[in-house]
Amino acid sequence: MTATAHALIGGAIAASVPNPALGITLSAISHPIADLVPHWDFGIGWKKKSKVILLLQSSADLSLGVGLTFLLFGNATDPLYLLACIFMSESWDILQMPYLLFNWKFPPFSTFYKFGHETNGKAKMPWGIVTQVASVTGLVLALRFIH
Repeated sequence: MTATAHALIGGAIAASVPNPALGITLSAISHPIADLVPHWDFGIGWKKKSKVILLLQSSADLSLGVGLTFLLFGNATDPLYLLACIFMSESWDILQMPYLLFNWKFPPFSTFYKFGHETNGKAKMPWGIVTQVASVTGLVLALRFIH
């Protein structure tokens, strides 16, 4: 999924789960579960992109996600807790970046890359974005009603 989708999931968890130990853990676990949904993201086709383009696209996606998440959930919980949940929801992809950008093919980077490569559900545009919007919206709404 895009970094924006993962950030929104982490933010929704932070806003809905008052216990930081549980919320941060759920945010970390949410990443591989969300990636099972067939989706499109900037990492698809990464071998055909320059490393600069991949870094710029990923950074823009992450910035958009963090900004949007703070806009939507910033008043619902402690900002540091919100940031921790966002970071944990993104950490699986962050740990893949040295593998993708610097060719660091050793653990933990290779481990996270291999796991992500094997478990990511891939879908082409536009359906890969539609599945993300639907699944993230559904999860955010479900968490808001539970809370």
